[in-house]
Amino acid sequence: MELQKHSCDVCGKQFQVACLSELLEKLKKHKCVKVNKRVKRTAQLQQAHVDHFIEDVTVDRINQHRFDQLVNSGMIVGV
Repeated sequence: MELQKHSCDVCGKQFQVACLSELLEKLKKHKCVKVNKRVKRTAQLQQAHVDHFIEDVTVDRINQHRFDQLVNSGMIVGV
């Protein structure tokens, strides 16, 4: 039987498991000492804000580039 090593994303504790169901069972029983639920939810919320900001900036840059292309081609008169 071949065992695979997996680690907790939060605290880094390693688990040796033979299958996915065993991994899920061990992760369900595992309690991270470093992080509680409120800290985890706050981190997820902050990451969601960062992701949303990056998406907005990316969309704005794409739209600005397209607008600049239209101005350069003469389709729109620049202000």
